[in-house]
Amino acid sequence: MKVSHTLKSTEREKLEIVAGLLQQAGYRAGKIDGQTGIHIVRLSREHVSSEQGERDRIQRIIEHFGIEGWAATFS
Repeated sequence: MKVSHTLKSTEREKLEIVAGLLQQAGYRAGKIDGQTGIHIVRLSREHVSSEQGERDRIQRIIEHFGIEGWAATFS
């Protein structure tokens, strides 16, 4: 299964840190877009074994760093 995460924050630095950490864990990160005052980054990862495990893992990171928005798509 493949997962795609979209993270949103008013603080670009938070997204840079989270994207960097997730890249070290095997995620691919896109460029951070910040044209609307809200910064957005998209991350993806192949071969996710458990949807709930993935959601739990990212939820902990989101809460720790205070990321304001998060959505995940599984395929």
